[in-house]
Amino acid sequence: MLRVALRPRFLGLLALMVVATLVCGLLATWQWDRAHQAITDKAAGSEQLGDIRDVVGVGDAVTNSIVGATVTAVGTYVPDEQVIVPGRNIGGTEAVLVVSSLRIELEDGSQGRLPVLRGWIPSAELTGEDGQVDPALAPAPPQGEVEISGRLEASEAASGGVVDGVAREIATPMLVNEWGSPMFAGYVSLDEPTGVLRPVPAAESEFSRGLDWQNIGYSLQWVMFGAFFLYLWWRSVRTAHLDEVADRREAMERLLAESGSSSPASPSAASPAVVSARSDHSAASQLSSAGVGSSSSSAATATTEKPSDKDV
Repeated sequence: MLRVALRPRFLGLLALMVVATLVCGLLATWQWDRAHQAITDKAAGSEQLGDIRDVVGVGDAVTNSIVGATVTAVGTYVPDEQVIVPGRNIGGTEAVLVVSSLRIELEDGSQGRLPVLRGWIPSAELTGEDGQVDPALAPAPPQGEVEISGRLEASEAASGGVVDGVAREIATPMLVNEWGSPMFAGYVSLDEPTGVLRPVPAAESEFSRGLDWQNIGYSLQWVMFGAFFLYLWWRSVRTAHLDEVADRREAMERLLAESGSSSPASPSAASPAVVSARSDHSAASQLSSAGVGSSSSSAATATTEKPSDKDV
């Protein structure tokens, strides 16, 4: 099989497969570095990005590259623009989130709204006599100008609207219909809430939870692809080698069959032409013998019948 592998055709194919394997190796290394970088970033804690106006524009999407980073903002809370989000479970406790609107002055002189997750409170503390959570029992936001600092989070998907100050998600498309525009697309979760509110743990989306393992999985996939290219070359060489061995075996069997059919025949298996020639030769011999015998008999008869001188 080595002679087949050393042919120019398969050497060229090997070179192509090696190049493909090297490319897969580079991609595997890149994915591994991404996974390692994500782990390092998490270990180092959230990144400090500064003023939110310098990080993301009003209405711009909050991408995964900046989700979880710490931002700051200066503005005033709007007392009438506050909602609660019940139905959350934090540390085994049924919790209610308190979200308020912070009005920020933008660079062009206009004002924009930034949803601020001020913290959470046990659901029992906001439950009224009717057994339902009451937004009026939620602590009011601080008055006057404040400076906040917290994690930048992406908007949650909206599945409903705001009913009597109660929402099901922290969804900016839903809040902009309730509070007005312009509004930042994400929200800020405070690091240090005030009053009875407690800090909300860092949000973990399905993407952020699976990011490290996802990149590691991609890295292993590229390694498998590289190994597959080399296996494909070996399989091609082996198939060509086995085909040539089968062809040689078939040619040898055919040669042996032809040699067996052309070997000398035995006397008992003489051809019909030889038998016919022998028969003709025997017949000719018999005819020749018969002709000599008849001539001798005729001569003897003539001699016997010739009149003698005495008779004359």
